[in-house]
Amino acid sequence: MNDTKKFWNLFKRHRDKELSAAEKEKERALQTQLGKLARNGIAFDFDKGKVLPRQSKFGGRPTLPTSWQWPRYTNEYGEERLLPFLLQINCEELAPCDTDNLLPHEGMFYLFYDLADQPWLNSPGAQLLYTPTPAAELTPTEYPDGLADTQRLHEMGLKFSNYPSIPDWDDYNSLLGGDDNASNYTDWDIIEPQLESWGYPAVESDGRLLGYARLIQNGIAELCESRARGDKPESYSPESAREWILLLQLDSVDEAEVEVPFGDCGSLYFYIRQSDLKRRDFSHIQFEMQCY
Repeated sequence: MNDTKKFWNLFKRHRDKELSAAEKEKERALQTQLGKLARNGIAFDFDKGKVLPRQSKFGGRPTLPTSWQWPRYTNEYGEERLLPFLLQINCEELAPCDTDNLLPHEGMFYLFYDLADQPWLNSPGAQLLYTPTPAAELTPTEYPDGLADTQRLHEMGLKFSNYPSIPDWDDYNSLLGGDDNASNYTDWDIIEPQLESWGYPAVESDGRLLGYARLIQNGIAELCESRARGDKPESYSPESAREWILLLQLDSVDEAEVEVPFGDCGSLYFYIRQSDLKRRDFSHIQFEMQCY
């Protein structure tokens, strides 16, 4: 009996060593895989110090090209609305964080959004615009008369930092074959607890550019590709959806001076095809809003 017990104890120790070695090898392989998927992301946070007219900022009055009209749109009820101004991003300030040189390093991005209706599904009530005009040539612009005081938002500066960005579960699953690859589920169960030790800590920020979105619901890239192809399944493929990347995400604003909840603690997302970004063509940006 003692010999039998000894045998099984030895067998168990040997098996546990083999399992441990196999598990460690699997972890190493997944860490390498995740490193290949990682992208440079740029986080931004609000800065409540003094704000200059041409710097990156939230709220206040935008600094626009002299030829531009204040953005407006016609909502689903046929009402024409002026769009509240949310963000301007001076591209010169992004250059130190844009390590892959994906973004323009001159000019300005602007975000305008209908805060009353809070539209989603690629509505023209959300407009992310770009001008290549150098910041020094832009003009501080007064609010139009028809814009309500409640939609003239408190001004805060933005400060930028970059970080290694990795996909959330939905993007990870999509990038690696979706539901056709059943191992994605078990692999993610291994990956998720290791993220911080592998050098991918959770990044808390007020918004972000590039990298991967911090999703609240499902992945957005496939939705963008489906819409771009007229929602025709026969012309769509998961591979083509990978062309779409995050350009900008702005989360709900909850500050002492200003609160802007997008739905129920939601976020605004703007995606662009990589080929369009490379050409500096910002005319096909797609928009989505997600909330809890």
